[in-house]
Amino acid sequence: MEGTTISKSFINGYVDVKITGNRPGQMLNHLHRNGVPFYNVKKIDSSTITLRMKYIDALKLKPVRKDFKCKISFQKRGGAPHYYQKRKKIAPIFFSLCLVIGFIFLLSNMIWKVDIQGGSPEVRYEVSELIETLGMNRGSFIQNMESISSIEREIMNKVEEVSYVGIKRTGTSFHIMIEENKNNTVKADREPSNLVATNSGTIKKMYVQSGRPLVRVNDVVKKGDLLVSGNLDDENDVYTYSEGEVIAEVWYNITGTINLASEKKDLIDDVETKYGLGFGNHSWFFNKSDQKRLLLEESKSIYFLIWETPFSINKKHYYPEDVSVETIEDEQVIDEVIEEQLKRKLGQSVEVLYQKVLHQKKDNDKVKLEMFVKVLEDITKEQIIDQGD
Repeated sequence: MEGTTISKSFINGYVDVKITGNRPGQMLNHLHRNGVPFYNVKKIDSSTITLRMKYIDALKLKPVRKDFKCKISFQKRGGAPHYYQKRKKIAPIFFSLCLVIGFIFLLSNMIWKVDIQGGSPEVRYEVSELIETLGMNRGSFIQNMESISSIEREIMNKVEEVSYVGIKRTGTSFHIMIEENKNNTVKADREPSNLVATNSGTIKKMYVQSGRPLVRVNDVVKKGDLLVSGNLDDENDVYTYSEGEVIAEVWYNITGTINLASEKKDLIDDVETKYGLGFGNHSWFFNKSDQKRLLLEESKSIYFLIWETPFSINKKHYYPEDVSVETIEDEQVIDEVIEEQLKRKLGQSVEVLYQKVLHQKKDNDKVKLEMFVKVLEDITKEQIIDQGD
């Protein structure tokens, strides 16, 4: 019973009150008649009484004490309401501190400086335009940009003048160092060379940028013949590298197989991205994707000032997959497939001039072909000149 009383007094809150005056006993009788509960009553002397009552009931003492000409003082407060009132004083400080820490977290995960060094102003401008499309620009969240390795790869692939790129991160700043191609230096360092024929054929076009041509248009050459010489002067032994294209008409006898029915998986453009929170090697995602193919998973660390925290924001990109069986029946489509397979075997740069099927055999969903093909292709191959001979 005593435990229940203590528990209730803690929940409701309590206050120890000291009543001093000529009529403290009559004041207690008045409180009792009006339903104001109190307990732990102690008589100190004829004019002084102490008691304990609910935190909220203490407010009823002020109007009563005037009627009985008594003084009241609060000795001790306790219980949940008291602690709540006490915490209310430090709550603004606590929430302000949380707000400041959250703001620092926010600013620590944003890009505030991107510095590009090296190369010409034109190349630096082209690089800055490209990295903005990849999410690396001032004011953007670091978690929204592509990875550093992906950005380096995109710069190398799309800016032809760049021969080297390195990206270094320092806190919320990114420093990009680029180097341009030095074509003149590269050409000066190239070894003397000839251009020889890789196939037999009839020459149709020639584009010689460096070296001395030894053949002309409409000449018939054999595999291994010298097409462009790097020896500019036979008497004085003046050598250079050979560079250019010799386009010839070449004949091929090719065998191959075409699948008339094949299973095709199409990736639909409806990309679904799922977000999750990571801690160390563990990650938790808010929802899962049903029957969709995972193509890409990303993880970006969360920083506090310059320090990397164990927390990260994870992303998973899902694509719905549509599986279908594609059947080839139209003769025109078959011809297009044949031409595509020819370019796979001979190279994408060749131009197919003529093709004739010598033998065709159909077996279930496959067709075996033997073909005679005439194409235009570059038949040059660089061969280093051994000047020691």
